[in-house]
Amino acid sequence: MIHRLPGLSFKARIILTFTILTAGLVLILSRISYVSVKNIYLNQLSDQTRLLTRLSASGLNTRYLTFLDAQTPESLASRYYGDNMRTQAENMRLPNIFIFDHEFRVLVQAAAGETGRRDARLLLSRTEIEALESGQSATSLPFKGDDGQWYLWGFYRLDRDHWLGVQENASRLEKVEGLSRVFWGIGAAGVLLTILSGGLLARALTRPIDRLVRFSELIGSGKFDTPLPRAVRGELAILAAALDKMRRDLAQHHQEKETMLAQIAHEIRNPLGGIELLAGLMREDLQRQAADTGYADKMLQEIAGLKSLITAYLSYSRPLKAHPEQVDLAALIEEVRAVAHQGLAEKAVTLRADIDGAPDVWFDRSHLRQILLNLLGNSVEALGNNGRVTIRARRNGRGTVIAVHDDGPGIPEAHLESVFEPFFTTRSDGTGLGLAVCRKLCRENRAEIRAFNQPEGGCAVEILAAVAEDGGKDEG
Repeated sequence: MIHRLPGLSFKARIILTFTILTAGLVLILSRISYVSVKNIYLNQLSDQTRLLTRLSASGLNTRYLTFLDAQTPESLASRYYGDNMRTQAENMRLPNIFIFDHEFRVLVQAAAGETGRRDARLLLSRTEIEALESGQSATSLPFKGDDGQWYLWGFYRLDRDHWLGVQENASRLEKVEGLSRVFWGIGAAGVLLTILSGGLLARALTRPIDRLVRFSELIGSGKFDTPLPRAVRGELAILAAALDKMRRDLAQHHQEKETMLAQIAHEIRNPLGGIELLAGLMREDLQRQAADTGYADKMLQEIAGLKSLITAYLSYSRPLKAHPEQVDLAALIEEVRAVAHQGLAEKAVTLRADIDGAPDVWFDRSHLRQILLNLLGNSVEALGNNGRVTIRARRNGRGTVIAVHDDGPGIPEAHLESVFEPFFTTRSDGTGLGLAVCRKLCRENRAEIRAFNQPEGGCAVEILAAVAEDGGKDEG
């Protein structure tokens, strides 16, 4: 049934399964131990009581039993048997010895007390008493006397209408009953120990799994230099070896891809540079001749687009390693504003900064600059004339949140999960690498990035970065 509980983690299932099985076993063994001890004691006490009953019966002369009468407790027969039983009770250290008839009336007894009346407690053993043949003995179940102590009766059939009863002290049964609490305590302690052991077992099993999961996550994020987790043994070592082989294969494939892209970029850039130079010279000649330079301008524009595309490919496939430092957000935003001034002015887009009270962040400055330029460029592309873009920064519990908001049309909900994927774009002239590069640069700086639509309209992209003092501690 436990495997049908989808809300439980693997670790919780291990603890619960181990606890239920072991705790059940501990409780059952505790109960069996208690019952076994109790039965052993009762069997020994019953055997002892039967022996004492037979010894007492052997010392009685049964010829005078017919003279015992419940109506005449002071008869000679009563005194004779009373004296005899008192002597035996004293010698055998028995609480009481008595004779009763077929109506379960006590006719005479060794202990002081009323005789001639029916003892209702004898009726509880009526079946065993009446089943006895002459000369046979039996015992009752333990019972508590008027003094609150435990006793056991032994019965011996003297003749057709008379039985001998022997009352034996069973005070040790109180101690046996006390063992019940001890065994239940042992069971409870066993349950607690089982829970603790289950937790330790689950931790021992899940810790290497958690390490392998973290290892695979780092590989998935492009950290191919991540070392294989240590202390992974048994069957998990086979999985670890497979993951390590996958890491090496991915690293090799990634290196081959980077080499290929770099070679392609080199092969394209060289002739492209020559074409750009010739197109520029042609444009200058046409200008001197006062001729139309439209075709030359178009060539130069397309060449610039190709160079930008090559740069984007290289930026995504081989980003520069992050060198985090303390970054002054206010100064960086002003620098980004200056670089993007022409694009902002062409559409009369207003850029506003709202970073009052936000601390400096721990980030590679060139990476954060490129991210903000990419996000600002995307916003300007999505906006019409006279649009607004706001860069906000605020401190939260985990770091500093840098958000770029615009009042454009936003992103279709169906595309929100895909905008950071490489080569995904909704523009005919887009490369699909701008936001992918942003995410990759954020990962290089241990930051997080997400996109969402604002309730009041427009798109927002948030970056969660470490504050400068926190980042500095991590690096140190």
